[in-house]
Amino acid sequence: MTADPPRDDADDPDEAEDALSWDTSIRDASYVEGPKPAKRASTSSATEPRTVTAPVEAPALEAPTSSILLVTYGIVAGVFLLYAIGWFTTVRRSSYVDPSVLGSFMSVLGEILAVAAAPVWFGVVFLLTRRSKPIVRLLWLLLGLVLLVPIPFVLGV
Repeated sequence: MTADPPRDDADDPDEAEDALSWDTSIRDASYVEGPKPAKRASTSSATEPRTVTAPVEAPALEAPTSSILLVTYGIVAGVFLLYAIGWFTTVRRSSYVDPSVLGSFMSVLGEILAVAAAPVWFGVVFLLTRRSKPIVRLLWLLLGLVLLVPIPFVLGV
């Protein structure tokens, strides 16, 4: 009995060429193409069905957020997080005790709202300025950075 000689894939020019090319994914059965880009409402081909009764406008495609803007949002979010930590530290240091139940409740509520104000401001600004220009969102965030400074923490009170 004679054994078959060992197979050398380098001898097959098709397989050696496939190893060096990028288009093998097209022939691969597991290859799946990504989503097709959306077409604008004004460009339509003859094969697409047209609706006469109710024409619908395609939503405007939003431009992706720039890297610098994303980094700026991250820095501002970090500062708001530091503000929340500053307010929490201030609340933990305070030893205010009110003899009345209503006074104690209002004091605790004020402390909770002080700690939550910075993250809530950040989230509300992003929620309400979704369709605005980035400069409008940045101005609202900067206003929050000025208004929500934990002054007792900064002054060391």
